[in-house]
Amino acid sequence: MAPSFNYTTVAGTLGLTFSAIFLGANLGISYITVPTLLLSSPPSPLPPPANAPNAASLTSAASEKPVTKASHLARQWQHVYNIGKKAGPVAALLASASFLFAFRNLPVAATRQRRLFLAATGLCLSIVPFTFTAMKCTNGELTRRATAATRGEEDDAKFDARAGTVESYQTHDLLNWWATLNTL
Repeated sequence: MAPSFNYTTVAGTLGLTFSAIFLGANLGISYITVPTLLLSSPPSPLPPPANAPNAASLTSAASEKPVTKASHLARQWQHVYNIGKKAGPVAALLASASFLFAFRNLPVAATRQRRLFLAATGLCLSIVPFTFTAMKCTNGELTRRATAATRGEEDDAKFDARAGTVESYQTHDLLNWWATLNTL
């Protein structure tokens, strides 16, 4: 007798695969793409000019800020974000659907496995409310800056913004914060 095909195992495997794709993409963006965008200029192998005001302050200032102008940095983030906002939800939705299929096709007696598949479904779908709540202000401000840059306006932190709000942060600091939120 030939072994029967187990759709639940396939669905669980697909759910794990799509979850891994989603997680890998997010981690890649946060730990590879964003740090690359924020690279500072390398130190010059040449000695500082004799008439330089303070060579030590020039070196430390260069290591704190990325080489990329804030307006271009916002546009680069927007490009990465636009790709992710299309692909990410699809991967999360496919993972959730796979986990839900596995949940529904397990026998009722498999209580622990059913609960795990149901929890996995919920966790995959939780990215939507997290993005629209915890990341909303940061995404909105980075989008505003990218839009301003596209129009040719140099726009970074708002000088009249309340301290501690996303509007008051420099673009590179805001992008660092976004990468942190993106890993959660």
